[in-house]
Amino acid sequence: MTKIGFVFPRFKYPSGDPPVGLAYLAASVLKYTDADVDIIDTTFEDDPVMFLNDHFKKNRYDLLGFSVMTSSLKDAKNVIKIVKKYSPDTKIIFGGPHPTLMPNETMTENPDIDAIAIAEGEQTFVDVINNDFNFEGVKGLWYRNDKGEVIANPNREPIEDLDTIPLPARHLLNMERYINNWYQMDVVDYNLRGTGILASRGCPYNCTFCQPILKSMFGRGMRKRSAKNIVQELKILKETYNINSFQFLDDTFTIYPEWVTEFCDEMINNNMNMKWTCNSRAHLVEKELFKKMKEAGLSRVCIGIESGNQRILNEVYRKGITLDHVKNATKILKELRIKTLGFFMVGAPSETVDEIKQTIRFAKNLDIEEATFSVTTPLPHTTLYEKTKHLIAKDISEFDYYKNPVYQPINGLTPKIITYWKRRALLEFYLHPKRLFSTFKLLASGQKALNKLKRF
Repeated sequence: MTKIGFVFPRFKYPSGDPPVGLAYLAASVLKYTDADVDIIDTTFEDDPVMFLNDHFKKNRYDLLGFSVMTSSLKDAKNVIKIVKKYSPDTKIIFGGPHPTLMPNETMTENPDIDAIAIAEGEQTFVDVINNDFNFEGVKGLWYRNDKGEVIANPNREPIEDLDTIPLPARHLLNMERYINNWYQMDVVDYNLRGTGILASRGCPYNCTFCQPILKSMFGRGMRKRSAKNIVQELKILKETYNINSFQFLDDTFTIYPEWVTEFCDEMINNNMNMKWTCNSRAHLVEKELFKKMKEAGLSRVCIGIESGNQRILNEVYRKGITLDHVKNATKILKELRIKTLGFFMVGAPSETVDEIKQTIRFAKNLDIEEATFSVTTPLPHTTLYEKTKHLIAKDISEFDYYKNPVYQPINGLTPKIITYWKRRALLEFYLHPKRLFSTFKLLASGQKALNKLKRF
Protein backbone atom coordinates (compact mmCIF):
# COMPACT_ATOMS: atom_id res chain seq x y z
CA MET A 1 0.00 0.00 0.00
CA THR A 2 1.14 3.53 -0.77
CA LYS A 3 2.43 5.20 2.38
CA ILE A 4 2.07 8.98 2.79
CA GLY A 5 3.28 11.14 5.66
CA PHE A 6 2.67 14.77 6.51
CA VAL A 7 5.38 16.39 8.62
CA PHE A 8 4.85 19.23 11.07
CA PRO A 9 8.41 20.29 12.05
CA ARG A 10 7.66 22.34 15.17
CA PHE A 11 10.85 22.11 17.23
CA LYS A 12 10.07 25.00 19.61
CA TYR A 13 7.19 26.93 21.15
CA PRO A 14 4.87 23.99 21.83
CA SER A 15 1.25 25.06 21.97
CA GLY A 16 -2.23 23.64 22.09
CA ASP A 17 -2.88 24.65 18.48
CA PRO A 18 -2.86 21.52 16.29
CA PRO A 19 -1.70 21.69 12.64
CA VAL A 20 -5.22 21.87 11.22
CA GLY A 21 -3.91 22.55 7.70
CA LEU A 22 -2.06 19.22 7.62
CA ALA A 23 -5.10 17.46 9.07
CA TYR A 24 -7.15 18.82 6.14
CA LEU A 25 -4.56 17.47 3.66
CA ALA A 26 -4.55 14.10 5.38
CA ALA A 27 -8.36 13.92 5.33
CA SER A 28 -8.48 14.56 1.58
CA VAL A 29 -5.84 11.94 0.85
CA LEU A 30 -7.67 9.40 3.02
CA LYS A 31 -10.98 10.07 1.27
CA TYR A 32 -9.87 10.28 -2.35
CA THR A 33 -6.96 7.82 -2.56
CA ASP A 34 -6.11 4.31 -1.30
CA ALA A 35 -3.02 5.55 0.55
CA ASP A 36 -2.17 4.92 4.17
CA VAL A 37 -1.55 8.25 5.94
CA ASP A 38 0.40 9.44 9.00
CA ILE A 39 0.97 12.88 10.48
CA ILE A 40 4.48 13.13 11.94
CA ASP A 41 4.25 15.86 14.57
CA THR A 42 7.25 16.92 16.66
CA THR A 43 5.39 19.46 18.80
CA PHE A 44 5.55 17.64 22.12
CA GLU A 45 8.81 15.73 21.69
CA ASP A 46 11.53 16.58 24.21
CA ASP A 47 14.16 15.58 21.64
CA PRO A 48 12.65 16.01 18.14
CA VAL A 49 15.80 14.82 16.37
CA MET A 50 15.94 11.56 18.32
CA PHE A 51 12.21 11.04 17.81
CA LEU A 52 12.50 11.58 14.05
CA ASN A 53 15.52 9.30 13.71
CA ASP A 54 13.66 6.56 15.51
CA HIS A 55 10.46 7.13 13.52
CA PHE A 56 12.01 7.18 10.05
CA LYS A 57 14.25 4.25 10.87
CA LYS A 58 11.11 2.17 11.52
CA ASN A 59 8.79 3.71 8.93
CA ARG A 60 9.28 4.17 5.19
CA TYR A 61 7.17 6.56 3.11
CA ASP A 62 6.61 6.91 -0.61
CA LEU A 63 5.90 10.62 -0.17
CA LEU A 64 6.31 13.15 2.63
CA GLY A 65 4.56 16.51 2.60
CA PHE A 66 5.94 19.28 4.84
CA SER A 67 4.10 22.30 6.24
CA VAL A 68 6.73 25.07 6.17
CA MET A 69 6.68 28.60 7.50
CA THR A 70 9.72 30.87 7.34
CA SER A 71 10.33 30.29 11.04
CA SER A 72 10.37 26.49 10.58
CA LEU A 73 12.41 26.37 7.35
CA LYS A 74 15.69 25.44 9.04
CA ASP A 75 14.06 22.65 11.05
CA ALA A 76 12.29 21.31 7.95
CA LYS A 77 15.63 21.07 6.14
CA ASN A 78 17.08 19.10 9.05
CA VAL A 79 14.16 16.67 8.92
CA ILE A 80 14.86 16.00 5.23
CA LYS A 81 18.43 14.97 6.10
CA ILE A 82 17.09 12.44 8.59
CA VAL A 83 14.56 11.08 6.09
CA LYS A 84 17.14 10.68 3.33
CA LYS A 85 19.50 8.85 5.67
CA TYR A 86 17.00 6.00 6.02
CA SER A 87 14.92 6.31 2.86
CA PRO A 88 16.71 8.10 0.00
CA ASP A 89 13.92 7.33 -2.50
CA THR A 90 11.16 9.04 -0.51
CA LYS A 91 9.73 11.95 -2.48
CA ILE A 92 9.61 15.30 -0.65
CA ILE A 93 6.99 18.00 -1.23
CA PHE A 94 7.09 21.32 0.63
CA GLY A 95 3.94 23.36 1.10
CA GLY A 96 2.76 26.29 3.17
CA PRO A 97 3.43 30.05 3.21
CA HIS A 98 7.20 30.11 2.76
CA PRO A 99 7.55 27.81 -0.29
CA THR A 100 4.39 29.27 -1.85
CA LEU A 101 5.94 32.76 -1.80
CA MET A 102 9.46 31.56 -2.71
CA PRO A 103 9.07 28.35 -4.77
CA ASN A 104 12.07 28.78 -7.06
CA GLU A 105 14.42 29.89 -4.29
CA THR A 106 13.26 27.10 -1.97
CA MET A 107 13.83 24.37 -4.56
CA THR A 108 17.10 25.81 -5.88
CA GLU A 109 18.60 26.00 -2.40
CA ASN A 110 17.38 22.52 -1.41
CA PRO A 111 18.14 19.82 -4.01
CA ASP A 112 16.40 17.11 -1.95
CA ILE A 113 13.00 18.79 -2.42
CA ASP A 114 11.21 17.13 -5.33
CA ALA A 115 8.25 19.50 -5.58
CA ILE A 116 6.38 22.39 -3.99
CA ALA A 117 2.61 22.53 -3.55
CA ILE A 118 1.55 26.12 -4.17
CA ALA A 119 -1.25 27.59 -2.04
CA GLU A 120 -4.05 25.14 -1.14
CA GLY A 121 -2.80 21.59 -1.35
CA GLU A 122 -5.76 19.27 -0.78
CA GLN A 123 -6.49 18.46 -4.41
CA THR A 124 -2.83 18.78 -5.43
CA PHE A 125 -1.72 15.95 -3.14
CA VAL A 126 -4.66 13.80 -4.23
CA ASP A 127 -3.72 14.29 -7.88
CA VAL A 128 -0.05 13.52 -7.23
CA ILE A 129 -0.90 10.23 -5.52
CA ASN A 130 -3.53 9.17 -8.04
CA ASN A 131 -1.08 10.06 -10.82
CA ASP A 132 1.47 7.57 -9.41
CA PHE A 133 3.79 10.39 -8.29
CA ASN A 134 4.20 11.76 -11.80
CA PHE A 135 4.37 15.51 -11.21
CA GLU A 136 4.04 16.55 -14.83
CA GLY A 137 0.87 18.51 -15.47
CA VAL A 138 -0.37 18.49 -11.87
CA LYS A 139 -1.87 21.92 -11.26
CA GLY A 140 -0.53 23.92 -8.35
CA LEU A 141 2.84 22.15 -8.36
CA TRP A 142 6.41 23.22 -9.04
CA TYR A 143 8.69 20.23 -9.53
CA ARG A 144 12.18 19.12 -10.47
CA ASN A 145 12.36 17.09 -13.69
CA ASP A 146 14.85 14.34 -14.57
CA LYS A 147 17.36 16.95 -15.75
CA GLY A 148 17.19 18.76 -12.42
CA GLU A 149 15.32 21.70 -13.94
CA VAL A 150 12.61 23.43 -11.90
CA ILE A 151 9.30 23.33 -13.79
CA ALA A 152 6.27 25.45 -12.84
CA ASN A 153 2.95 23.81 -13.66
CA PRO A 154 -0.19 25.96 -14.11
CA ASN A 155 -1.73 27.37 -10.95
CA ARG A 156 -4.66 25.64 -9.32
CA GLU A 157 -7.87 27.59 -8.76
CA PRO A 158 -8.94 28.02 -5.12
CA ILE A 159 -11.55 25.57 -3.84
CA GLU A 160 -14.79 27.52 -4.16
CA ASP A 161 -17.03 25.45 -1.90
CA LEU A 162 -15.16 24.84 1.35
CA ASP A 163 -17.94 22.54 2.55
CA THR A 164 -16.74 19.95 0.02
CA ILE A 165 -13.40 19.54 1.81
CA PRO A 166 -13.43 16.59 4.27
CA LEU A 167 -13.21 17.60 7.92
CA PRO A 168 -9.65 17.50 9.35
CA ALA A 169 -8.26 14.05 10.19
CA ARG A 170 -7.62 14.91 13.82
CA HIS A 171 -7.51 11.24 14.76
CA LEU A 172 -3.98 11.23 13.30
CA LEU A 173 -2.90 13.80 15.93
CA ASN A 174 -2.36 13.47 19.67
CA MET A 175 -5.49 15.52 20.35
CA GLU A 176 -5.59 14.88 24.08
CA ARG A 177 -2.09 16.32 24.42
CA TYR A 178 -3.11 19.36 22.38
CA ILE A 179 -6.25 19.91 24.43
CA ASN A 180 -4.31 19.67 27.69
CA ASN A 181 -1.88 22.32 26.44
CA TRP A 182 -4.55 24.63 24.99
CA TYR A 183 -4.52 27.95 26.83
CA GLN A 184 -6.46 30.24 24.48
CA MET A 185 -9.41 30.52 26.84
CA ASP A 186 -7.62 30.42 30.18
CA VAL A 187 -8.53 34.07 30.76
CA VAL A 188 -12.19 32.94 30.69
CA ASP A 189 -11.88 29.66 32.59
CA TYR A 190 -8.79 27.51 33.22
CA ASN A 191 -10.88 24.35 33.13
CA LEU A 192 -12.15 24.69 29.57
CA ARG A 193 -11.23 21.98 27.08
CA GLY A 194 -10.82 23.33 23.57
CA THR A 195 -9.13 23.36 20.21
CA GLY A 196 -8.90 25.46 17.03
CA ILE A 197 -11.03 25.29 13.90
CA LEU A 198 -11.08 27.14 10.56
CA ALA A 199 -14.30 28.61 9.20
CA SER A 200 -12.94 30.57 6.24
CA ARG A 201 -9.91 31.14 4.04
CA GLY A 202 -8.46 34.46 2.96
CA CYS A 203 -8.39 38.08 4.10
CA PRO A 204 -9.21 41.16 1.99
CA TYR A 205 -7.17 43.63 4.03
CA ASN A 206 -3.71 44.90 3.10
CA CYS A 207 -1.57 44.95 6.25
CA THR A 208 2.05 45.08 5.10
CA PHE A 209 3.27 42.34 7.46
CA CYS A 210 0.74 39.77 6.13
CA GLN A 211 0.06 40.55 2.50
CA PRO A 212 0.40 39.35 -0.16
CA ILE A 213 1.04 36.03 1.64
CA LEU A 214 -2.64 35.43 2.41
CA LYS A 215 -3.71 36.45 -1.09
CA SER A 216 -1.08 34.13 -2.59
CA MET A 217 -2.25 31.27 -0.37
CA PHE A 218 -6.01 31.76 -0.53
CA GLY A 219 -6.89 34.27 -3.24
CA ARG A 220 -7.91 37.91 -2.98
CA GLY A 221 -11.23 37.54 -1.22
CA MET A 222 -12.57 35.48 1.64
CA ARG A 223 -14.30 32.12 1.17
CA LYS A 224 -16.55 30.82 3.93
CA ARG A 225 -17.86 27.49 5.12
CA SER A 226 -21.59 27.30 5.76
CA ALA A 227 -22.86 27.73 9.30
CA LYS A 228 -24.27 24.19 9.25
CA ASN A 229 -20.93 22.74 8.16
CA ILE A 230 -19.07 24.53 10.96
CA VAL A 231 -21.52 23.41 13.63
CA GLN A 232 -21.39 19.86 12.26
CA GLU A 233 -17.63 19.85 12.93
CA LEU A 234 -18.17 21.26 16.41
CA LYS A 235 -20.70 18.52 17.22
CA ILE A 236 -18.17 15.89 16.17
CA LEU A 237 -15.44 17.54 18.26
CA LYS A 238 -17.72 17.65 21.32
CA GLU A 239 -18.66 14.00 20.95
CA THR A 240 -15.16 12.72 20.12
CA TYR A 241 -12.96 14.84 22.39
CA ASN A 242 -15.38 16.14 25.01
CA ILE A 243 -14.51 19.79 24.34
CA ASN A 244 -16.63 22.68 25.53
CA SER A 245 -14.66 25.53 23.97
CA PHE A 246 -12.97 26.45 20.70
CA GLN A 247 -11.05 29.12 18.84
CA PHE A 248 -11.65 30.31 15.29
CA LEU A 249 -8.20 30.36 13.69
CA ASP A 250 -9.42 32.60 10.84
CA ASP A 251 -7.41 35.78 10.30
CA THR A 252 -10.55 37.92 10.59
CA PHE A 253 -13.80 36.20 11.52
CA THR A 254 -16.16 39.19 11.55
CA ILE A 255 -15.84 40.58 8.01
CA TYR A 256 -19.34 39.49 6.95
CA PRO A 257 -21.90 40.20 9.72
CA GLU A 258 -24.74 38.27 8.03
CA TRP A 259 -22.63 35.11 7.87
CA VAL A 260 -21.54 35.55 11.50
CA THR A 261 -25.19 35.97 12.50
CA GLU A 262 -26.13 32.77 10.62
CA PHE A 263 -23.42 30.92 12.53
CA CYS A 264 -24.62 32.33 15.85
CA ASP A 265 -28.22 31.30 15.10
CA GLU A 266 -27.03 27.79 14.23
CA MET A 267 -25.12 27.58 17.53
CA ILE A 268 -28.12 28.79 19.51
CA ASN A 269 -30.69 26.60 17.70
CA ASN A 270 -28.52 23.51 18.27
CA ASN A 271 -28.00 24.31 21.98
CA MET A 272 -24.24 23.96 21.53
CA ASN A 273 -23.43 25.67 24.86
CA MET A 274 -19.78 26.23 24.00
CA LYS A 275 -17.53 29.17 24.83
CA TRP A 276 -15.40 30.47 21.98
CA THR A 277 -12.94 33.08 20.79
CA CYS A 278 -12.14 34.65 17.42
CA ASN A 279 -10.01 37.29 15.70
CA SER A 280 -11.51 40.61 14.68
CA ARG A 281 -10.38 44.08 13.63
CA ALA A 282 -11.00 47.14 15.76
CA HIS A 283 -13.22 48.90 13.24
CA LEU A 284 -15.40 45.80 12.83
CA VAL A 285 -16.48 45.64 16.49
CA GLU A 286 -20.14 46.64 16.37
CA LYS A 287 -22.23 46.37 19.53
CA GLU A 288 -25.35 44.63 18.22
CA LEU A 289 -23.38 42.02 16.28
CA PHE A 290 -21.16 41.23 19.25
CA LYS A 291 -24.17 40.99 21.55
CA LYS A 292 -25.46 38.29 19.25
CA MET A 293 -22.08 36.59 19.22
CA LYS A 294 -21.97 36.62 23.01
CA GLU A 295 -25.43 35.02 23.10
CA ALA A 296 -23.94 32.23 20.95
CA GLY A 297 -21.01 31.71 23.34
CA LEU A 298 -18.40 34.30 22.36
CA SER A 299 -16.26 34.93 25.45
CA ARG A 300 -13.00 36.39 24.13
CA VAL A 301 -11.88 38.43 21.13
CA CYS A 302 -8.37 38.90 19.73
CA ILE A 303 -7.65 42.21 18.00
CA GLY A 304 -4.57 43.14 15.99
CA ILE A 305 -3.78 46.57 17.42
CA GLU A 306 -0.06 46.41 16.55
CA SER A 307 0.97 49.90 17.73
CA GLY A 308 -0.10 52.76 19.96
CA ASN A 309 1.32 55.25 17.48
CA GLN A 310 -0.79 56.34 14.51
CA ARG A 311 2.24 57.04 12.29
CA ILE A 312 3.43 53.46 12.63
CA LEU A 313 -0.07 52.14 11.94
CA ASN A 314 -0.43 54.29 8.81
CA GLU A 315 3.02 54.44 7.29
CA VAL A 316 4.63 51.15 8.26
CA TYR A 317 1.82 48.65 8.77
CA ARG A 318 -0.95 50.22 6.60
CA LYS A 319 -3.32 48.75 9.13
CA GLY A 320 -6.39 50.75 8.12
CA ILE A 321 -7.46 51.45 11.71
CA THR A 322 -7.13 54.40 14.08
CA LEU A 323 -6.39 54.49 17.79
CA ASP A 324 -9.95 55.75 18.27
CA HIS A 325 -11.22 52.58 16.57
CA VAL A 326 -9.27 50.58 19.14
CA LYS A 327 -10.58 52.59 22.09
CA ASN A 328 -14.16 52.27 20.87
CA ALA A 329 -13.84 48.52 20.23
CA THR A 330 -12.35 47.75 23.64
CA LYS A 331 -15.01 49.93 25.29
CA ILE A 332 -17.80 47.94 23.60
CA LEU A 333 -16.21 44.61 24.51
CA LYS A 334 -15.77 45.71 28.12
CA GLU A 335 -19.44 46.74 28.31
CA LEU A 336 -20.43 43.33 26.94
CA ARG A 337 -18.09 41.58 29.39
CA ILE A 338 -16.18 39.91 26.59
CA LYS A 339 -12.48 39.35 27.31
CA THR A 340 -10.01 40.98 24.94
CA LEU A 341 -6.49 40.11 23.77
CA GLY A 342 -4.49 42.78 21.94
CA PHE A 343 -1.68 41.89 19.52
CA PHE A 344 1.19 44.41 19.49
CA MET A 345 4.59 44.64 17.79
CA VAL A 346 7.76 46.54 18.59
CA GLY A 347 10.86 47.26 16.51
CA ALA A 348 9.24 48.45 13.29
CA PRO A 349 11.66 50.02 10.80
CA SER A 350 11.87 53.78 11.52
CA GLU A 351 10.22 53.32 14.94
CA THR A 352 11.74 55.29 17.81
CA VAL A 353 12.02 54.50 21.51
CA ASP A 354 9.43 57.20 22.21
CA GLU A 355 7.00 55.50 19.83
CA ILE A 356 7.57 52.14 21.55
CA LYS A 357 6.84 53.85 24.88
CA GLN A 358 3.62 55.21 23.40
CA THR A 359 2.60 51.67 22.43
CA ILE A 360 3.32 50.39 25.94
CA ARG A 361 1.32 53.22 27.56
CA PHE A 362 -1.54 52.74 25.14
CA ALA A 363 -1.65 48.97 25.71
CA LYS A 364 -1.51 48.97 29.49
CA ASN A 365 -4.16 51.69 29.82
CA LEU A 366 -6.67 49.89 27.59
CA ASP A 367 -9.43 47.92 29.26
CA ILE A 368 -8.16 44.58 27.93
CA GLU A 369 -7.16 41.47 29.82
CA GLU A 370 -4.35 40.09 27.64
CA ALA A 371 -1.63 41.34 25.32
CA THR A 372 1.19 39.87 23.29
CA PHE A 373 4.21 41.87 22.15
CA SER A 374 6.14 40.39 19.25
CA VAL A 375 9.08 41.64 17.20
CA THR A 376 8.22 43.25 13.86
CA THR A 377 9.40 40.67 11.31
CA PRO A 378 9.27 41.23 7.53
CA LEU A 379 8.30 37.77 6.27
CA PRO A 380 9.70 37.13 2.77
CA HIS A 381 7.87 38.85 -0.09
CA THR A 382 5.36 40.62 2.12
CA THR A 383 4.91 44.30 1.35
CA LEU A 384 6.91 45.12 4.47
CA TYR A 385 9.77 42.89 3.30
CA GLU A 386 9.89 44.40 -0.19
CA LYS A 387 9.89 47.95 1.17
CA THR A 388 12.53 47.36 3.86
CA LYS A 389 14.73 44.46 2.67
CA HIS A 390 17.70 46.82 2.33
CA LEU A 391 17.50 47.27 6.12
CA ILE A 392 17.46 43.56 7.02
CA ALA A 393 20.61 42.33 8.73
CA LYS A 394 19.77 38.65 9.32
CA ASP A 395 19.24 35.64 7.08
CA ILE A 396 15.61 34.55 6.74
CA SER A 397 16.46 31.26 8.47
CA GLU A 398 16.91 33.31 11.66
CA PHE A 399 13.52 35.04 11.49
CA ASP A 400 11.60 34.53 14.74
CA TYR A 401 9.00 37.13 15.61
CA TYR A 402 8.87 35.99 19.22
CA LYS A 403 12.41 36.98 20.11
CA ASN A 404 14.77 37.75 17.22
CA PRO A 405 14.97 41.34 15.81
CA VAL A 406 16.25 41.21 12.23
CA TYR A 407 16.69 44.84 11.17
CA GLN A 408 19.98 46.69 11.32
CA PRO A 409 19.97 49.37 14.06
CA ILE A 410 17.76 52.34 13.14
CA ASN A 411 17.18 55.32 15.45
CA GLY A 412 19.43 53.59 17.95
CA LEU A 413 17.15 50.54 18.17
CA THR A 414 19.64 47.68 18.33
CA PRO A 415 18.34 44.12 18.71
CA LYS A 416 19.28 44.24 22.38
CA ILE A 417 17.28 47.41 22.97
CA ILE A 418 14.25 46.07 21.06
CA THR A 419 14.33 42.89 23.14
CA TYR A 420 14.54 44.98 26.31
CA TRP A 421 11.47 47.06 25.40
CA LYS A 422 9.52 44.00 24.31
CA ARG A 423 10.06 42.36 27.69
CA ARG A 424 9.40 45.59 29.53
CA ALA A 425 6.14 45.98 27.62
CA LEU A 426 4.95 42.61 28.90
CA LEU A 427 5.99 43.40 32.47
CA GLU A 428 4.33 46.80 32.50
CA PHE A 429 1.16 45.39 30.96
CA TYR A 430 0.76 42.35 33.19
CA LEU A 431 2.01 43.98 36.39
CA HIS A 432 -0.41 46.88 36.05
CA PRO A 433 -2.56 46.98 39.22
CA LYS A 434 -5.78 46.06 37.39
CA ARG A 435 -4.17 42.86 36.04
CA LEU A 436 -2.03 41.71 38.98
CA PHE A 437 -4.52 39.14 40.27
CA SER A 438 -5.05 37.50 36.86
CA THR A 439 -1.26 37.52 36.28
CA PHE A 440 -0.66 35.57 39.49
CA LYS A 441 -3.40 33.12 38.48
CA LEU A 442 -1.65 32.61 35.11
CA LEU A 443 1.68 31.91 36.79
CA ALA A 444 -0.02 29.40 39.07
CA SER A 445 -1.54 27.49 36.15
CA GLY A 446 1.58 25.35 35.64
CA GLN A 447 2.81 23.95 32.33
CA LYS A 448 0.40 25.92 30.16
CA ALA A 449 1.78 29.14 31.61
CA LEU A 450 5.34 27.99 30.93
CA ASN A 451 4.50 27.20 27.30
CA LYS A 452 2.96 30.63 26.93
CA LEU A 453 5.93 32.40 28.49
CA LYS A 454 8.52 30.52 26.35
CA ARG A 455 7.54 32.80 23.48
CA PHE A 456 8.64 35.88 25.40
